[in-house]
Amino acid sequence: MPPIPWRRRGVVEPEQDYLVMASRLPLRTFLRIPWFLLLTAHVVRQLERTDGLVGYSLLARPAKRTFCTLSAWAAQRDLDAYVAALPHVAVMSRLRPHMQPTTFTTWTARGSALPVAWPDALAHLAEAETRPGTGAP
Repeated sequence: MPPIPWRRRGVVEPEQDYLVMASRLPLRTFLRIPWFLLLTAHVVRQLERTDGLVGYSLLARPAKRTFCTLSAWAAQRDLDAYVAALPHVAVMSRLRPHMQPTTFTTWTARGSALPVAWPDALAHLAEAETRPGTGAP
């Protein structure tokens, strides 16, 4: 399944550094996929009105029960505020018991490198999975 194309939110300055975040969210069972997608729709609506978001894309691999996110942020504080706000914080709390270990990673990229290509994001996730402490608490 192809990724949801990069959705830009705001002006990207080519020489500015941005925080990029990627996540891998594997579900325990196929039965939770429709529920996961419904909850994801709420989070995407939140993204669309979040300050500091530069852009985002989503990659669904339903045959593998895995969903990946990719986003770019003006600053870490913007990402932190999004993660701590509703509905994101409530959705993640509801999903956590139905997920296998998740992976999150961040890095910086110049505006001229945005959007980050999915193969690059997946490589960052693969690298993060070899480091301790990259999963959800």
